[in-house]
Amino acid sequence: MADVRRRFKSEILPIRVESSRLILPEDVGARVDNMYLTEEGTLRSVWGPVPYVPDYGSGYPTYTNMKGVFHARVGNDGERDLLITQDNDKIRVFEGWNAATGTPWRNLIAPGGTAAKFNADFGSDDKPRFPCQFESTPNGVVIIPSGESSRAFFYDGDAVLPLGYASSPSVPVGLSPKSADDDWYNHTGVTMAVGGTVPSTFGQGRVGSVALDAVGTAQSGRINKGSYRAAVQWLDRWGNLSPLSGRSGPVIIPAVDADAIAATTGTADDNLHQIMWTSIQPGPDGTVGRILCRTQDEINSGTTKLFEVPAYVEHGFLSPATLPDNVTFSFPDNVADGWLVREPVEPVAVSPFKLYTLAFGRGWAANFDGDPGKLHPTMPGRWGTFLENEEIYPDPRGAEITGLCQVPEGLLVFTENTTFLVTVSYGGDGFQTRTIHPSVGCVAPSSIGMMPDGTAMWLGREGFFGYQGGQIALLSGDIDREVRSFNRSRLLQAVAAVDVREGKYRCWVAANGSQQNNVCWQYDASGWTQRDDVEAAGVCVTQDHRHYMIAVGRAQESGQSPTEGVWLLDHQVQSWVPTPRASMVQTSWLRAPYSQTRGSPLTVYLWLREMESGTINVEVERDWRAEVTQTATAPLHPADDFPPFWTTDNLGGVDADGDFLTWKHRRPYWTRVDIFVPSAEVFRLKITHTGAWEFIGMSFDETPHPDTFRSAPK
Repeated sequence: MADVRRRFKSEILPIRVESSRLILPEDVGARVDNMYLTEEGTLRSVWGPVPYVPDYGSGYPTYTNMKGVFHARVGNDGERDLLITQDNDKIRVFEGWNAATGTPWRNLIAPGGTAAKFNADFGSDDKPRFPCQFESTPNGVVIIPSGESSRAFFYDGDAVLPLGYASSPSVPVGLSPKSADDDWYNHTGVTMAVGGTVPSTFGQGRVGSVALDAVGTAQSGRINKGSYRAAVQWLDRWGNLSPLSGRSGPVIIPAVDADAIAATTGTADDNLHQIMWTSIQPGPDGTVGRILCRTQDEINSGTTKLFEVPAYVEHGFLSPATLPDNVTFSFPDNVADGWLVREPVEPVAVSPFKLYTLAFGRGWAANFDGDPGKLHPTMPGRWGTFLENEEIYPDPRGAEITGLCQVPEGLLVFTENTTFLVTVSYGGDGFQTRTIHPSVGCVAPSSIGMMPDGTAMWLGREGFFGYQGGQIALLSGDIDREVRSFNRSRLLQAVAAVDVREGKYRCWVAANGSQQNNVCWQYDASGWTQRDDVEAAGVCVTQDHRHYMIAVGRAQESGQSPTEGVWLLDHQVQSWVPTPRASMVQTSWLRAPYSQTRGSPLTVYLWLREMESGTINVEVERDWRAEVTQTATAPLHPADDFPPFWTTDNLGGVDADGDFLTWKHRRPYWTRVDIFVPSAEVFRLKITHTGAWEFIGMSFDETPHPDTFRSAPK
């Protein structure tokens, strides 16, 4: 028996994170798989996942090729709860457990011929693409499907339509007085003499330019020849504006000389007219009004600008549209030039884009079809209205924009190779861009997440990066070897979210040649761990009190093939048992700091927490070689004081000593594992179990051993 007086005991090593470095502190592991950090500071094997929608007897819902998932709450008080997914070529919304249609998922957007709220075909395939993009706004959700090319959509919990307008209305047509000096024409076709009575339904005319004589009274004045043009703009239910239509042809108001007016009992004002604007095109679905824009008298006013025509005289400027409907085709214009004061905004047509986020109270779209380097803000609060001449090209070479992220300083804009920051210009009018890092960018827009301490994280070409306080830092230096195994052609499909409860960034990537995101890397303030319970094509955290983390993609039930679905992570139910996964804690090379003096590790002490009956495996490797030299087992519970287990003990029953079984916190314990690693430079342990277990820490005993394998140089 070895002399215990010559044994040296290590400190307790509470391994919580991993690193691929060769020489590590002994409390940092070489690998931590399918374990998560509990509130009590221990590592517990990952639970679940479970299907988000249970099987109530008719089977689980079927899914085909998931591309994204998002949760939001909309409405004045967030009363509308939305869970949205992309499944193949369909955007679906969760209707609840007892949906009226008999299925919990309803089609929002689907190809033509498929029952849906809106029909659109954006396609779906297995090519490397950005996942479906979502962005929550105060009154709805912007959705950009993952596909070959697609317009963005907007869903407010009731209606779903393309975001903004992709075209402008047709040109309106104006009807004016006839050019003859003795009559004029209104929209009813009634011919009246100059100075005749205007129909009572129209009231006094106001359109025209009056020129006064030297006396300065309208009684002896005249009507100058005038010219007017108009354009039309659509307004949708969310306040978005279409591009202005082209301008109409000129509408001519004929001149009336002073003698003709003097021959009547009326005044010059009595000879002013109205214009009838016709062919005002109704807008597409979602249009709730049309804004008629008209010039002042182009000949006499000195300007050819367009102005919005108010809906009516009293308080008309408070109306959002001249025609608050989408039905009529004509508008009798009796608005005096002096009432035309508000110039219309001039949006551009919305073309397809791939990225969208909110910052500065605006929407920001980027990576447009045919112009991938363009960044374009919307009007404040109008999430689908993009104005002319407000485009920004952060990279002057026009490199493709691959990510957007709001930070306290402004808006981070990424290309694959560079990071830019957009801020309000010093003058407060417009925006300016500056380079934050010339060689660090983002490769996956859905990999961007915000940590609780305000650090923005994302996946770049060289690994995972973080931004805070104007500085960018590489955060994945400890796992460089694993980062090199990522499938480069599939990096753009990586997805990430931040677990609110654990404060942990989780990013799913395709590794080791996989075409699916098959590995999840997790990061907190301490370091990295990994898990592989779900092949996630999309992930989100619910924006409510539950803070569920929901993933879409493939998972596997015990004894079954992997299936597509919507999965709730870190939860368990009795009705769905996932395929058992091996969770593991692999130590670093122990004894590395003093490996020049050999020793013989003899005993390992494992601090665990009782979880279930069974054993864990302990594998031993030595001297920098990944070859197992010994395998041992250890019990998952104290051998001399058995705890009660699920399925074997009844709550309220009695144990072997006759004591009543009650609910108790699971107890920690330690167990001893005898190993034999004679005269080793270094050694490491791989502790694994397929099932539930909880790891607290470990220590080991060793005894010094002479250097029997090496001799001093001769």
